Amino acid sequence: MHKHQGRTRKDGQPEKITGRMIMKISSFRLALACSASVLPILAAPAMAQDTQEEQASSQGFETIVVTARKVEEDLQSTPLAVTALSAEGIETQQIVMVQDIQRVAPGLLTRGAGTGPSAIVTFAIRGNAQNSPNSVSDSAVGIYVDGVYLGRPISSNVGVLDVANIQVLRGTQGTLFGRNTTGGAVQFTTTQPDGEFSGYVKGTVGNYKARQIEAAATIPLAGEELSLRVAGRYAERGGFGINVPTGRPIGDLESDVATRATLRWAPTSLPLTLTLSADYVKSNDNGTLNALIAVKPTGPLATLFPGQFSPNFLQNRQNYYNNFGNPRTGNANIDTPLNRNKAYGFAGTLDVELGEINLKSITAYRKADSANTLDLDGTPAGAIAFNSAYLQDQFSQELQLSGAIGNLDWIVGAYYFREEGNERSDSFALYSVPALGGLNLAPSGRNLTDFVSKSTALFAQVNYDITDKLRATAGFRYTWDKRSAVGRGVNNIRGVPEPVFAGGRVIVIQPNTCRVGTTAGTTPPAACAFPQEASFSYPAWTFSLDYQANDDILLYARTGGASLSGGFNTRPTPVGAEAFSPEDVRDIEAGMKAEFLDNRLQTNLAVFHVWRNGAQNIVNGIVNGSISQFAQNSGNIRAYGLELETKARPWQGMELMASVSRLKASYQNGSFIDIGTNGLFDRSDEVVAQTPKWTFTAGATQEIETGIGKFVAHLDYAYISARNFGQETADLTNPALTAAQRTTRLADAAIANAFGTLPGYGIFNGRLTFEIEDPNIEIALWGRNIFGTRYAQNLFNSYNQLGFTATNAGEPGTYGMTATFRW
Repeated sequence: MHKHQGRTRKDGQPEKITGRMIMKISSFRLALACSASVLPILAAPAMAQDTQEEQASSQGFETIVVTARKVEEDLQSTPLAVTALSAEGIETQQIVMVQDIQRVAPGLLTRGAGTGPSAIVTFAIRGNAQNSPNSVSDSAVGIYVDGVYLGRPISSNVGVLDVANIQVLRGTQGTLFGRNTTGGAVQFTTTQPDGEFSGYVKGTVGNYKARQIEAAATIPLAGEELSLRVAGRYAERGGFGINVPTGRPIGDLESDVATRATLRWAPTSLPLTLTLSADYVKSNDNGTLNALIAVKPTGPLATLFPGQFSPNFLQNRQNYYNNFGNPRTGNANIDTPLNRNKAYGFAGTLDVELGEINLKSITAYRKADSANTLDLDGTPAGAIAFNSAYLQDQFSQELQLSGAIGNLDWIVGAYYFREEGNERSDSFALYSVPALGGLNLAPSGRNLTDFVSKSTALFAQVNYDITDKLRATAGFRYTWDKRSAVGRGVNNIRGVPEPVFAGGRVIVIQPNTCRVGTTAGTTPPAACAFPQEASFSYPAWTFSLDYQANDDILLYARTGGASLSGGFNTRPTPVGAEAFSPEDVRDIEAGMKAEFLDNRLQTNLAVFHVWRNGAQNIVNGIVNGSISQFAQNSGNIRAYGLELETKARPWQGMELMASVSRLKASYQNGSFIDIGTNGLFDRSDEVVAQTPKWTFTAGATQEIETGIGKFVAHLDYAYISARNFGQETADLTNPALTAAQRTTRLADAAIANAFGTLPGYGIFNGRLTFEIEDPNIEIALWGRNIFGTRYAQNLFNSYNQLGFTATNAGEPGTYGMTATFRW
């Protein structure tokens, strides 16, 4: 049968992906050779042993169902670069936290922690990244749970609880998914109640005093017509490091709670399905691993805090997971390291069949409350420390109508999104300076911003079968955004007059002195408010052609456009940088999805080119005496590359997987605008942030049936090459600079760029399980980062501004045992 026929359903109802989604490969060498033309030759000798058609068929891959285009399709017939992971694959590859997805999809990068709460996670795909999204700026990769968009990534790095499948969509997804999908989208589909009494209970123990209990069950309340799915988890774990000055553990997961309930009503007497869900998550830990790796000899830390970095600084480099931060501000919220996150939400999905037309409605509400405290410099000097809190409420409503007319499949819809909240950051920077006799070089301060954002959109997309083999897809979306923010920042949050050394003399800052707007410099009862409001509108579009060359090979070409929303900066900025414009992205992609050897070998290849215009970049520094981090439009970027995913079943019980991505990105000449310089200058030699040249994954899983049960052994490896987190070019445009000053600026930029790049690293993970069918019990021994590779998962670089660079360590080697009972 021609694959275009009967491959979509118009109800859009997600189902669990069946079959094993990510195959495993045994060696790095084999993975490098796994192209469509080479791997069949390598695998043929082993596969040739299976000559009977029935045996070959039993070893082929099952049909993989994805909802990348809002309808159900066979993964191998979807003209789009998609990586899909089933519930079994999630467990096998130990996708414990959202951040772990980086290990399974080519070209997908994740960041967590850093200067934000430990619950923050941001993705980058194909060089599309917003390095520090906050309450009024957005991530370049959208996160969706059961079709609901999570507007703030600040509270998204939570544990993966009872998830049926994960889909990573690469490339612009602006038509069906909307704004803020310039890099792609990551979809999580939770396990839905199906009317059958089933479930599991699992317990885990591991090193670092790790303990976890998790359970889920489907309860038929009225057969298949009405059923309930409930799931919950509790976890705790000791810290990976020690805060040396205080002796406190760092990184203790004090408690991690997650719960979810889903009620599904599908009456046989009515053509509808109603699903209602509620979830709650809460986690607390005692701080983020933060290690100082560089201090500028002529920078503020070295000159103002002499003697603070030896020998402690050297010890910190040797003891990777230890921390030497010790803020002594007198503010309890800032002096005690912590991360906390709490979020809950409600969602309702209604699917109604209206004859030949399907109506789908998704209504959702979510509230998030996150906070963190961090000694940013990570030294006994305690020179820069802060406490931040983020509150957000969001409501969304999406309506979809879909149907078919002859060879034409269509979907149209409308979307509404509203969020509000506030973002607060209390900070002490360059305080109690020994070189100044204990005076502050900058006042303590509070950045406080209230915000409201609204977004509405209309969209439509059609698929048309031109012939039995050739299909065209076209889609369009238009979005209207309105954002408002009111800054209420103040200097001096001590409550008493604060002496500050500025301009060569001591000045006294009164408590709560306004730092924003026309009332800056005044104190209560004067109003302290800096209102901003802006509206943005932008189109998104897609067009593709796909050709089913034969039953086993699909060829496609697509192009699309999407936008990363404009917004405001919540922290101090130079004049003219208070707001930033949308980033507009256009891309083209060509690909092949192929099956060989009775579908025991699958190879998916995509090549792409991306145009990023008005790229949103992050600047770290001190503005008007206050520590600040803000976004600005920083010129145009061009990127291109390829992604290859291959999986194979060479013999009975063995599954292999490999994927690789190659990316090259650069700035367009002469287009990088730098706020605060003498004008525009060419920064085209800079490295684009979050664009490693290579990512690579490989893995192998072997199943062995015995008379008493089944053994399953799995090993995987994930590698990411060096990536930069924000480069700079020395500003030599001032004609008054001397030769010595030019040389110094060039040298400082080179050193900063070296420290601003994380080296490449690779980690191994493994899992060995024994399964018994009756009773259904599984015992698993597992290890993550088996060889204890030391790597950093995030970086803060302000070498030439604040005078230091710090990194956030990734997890050390962990191991443990999990026992699971299923019914």
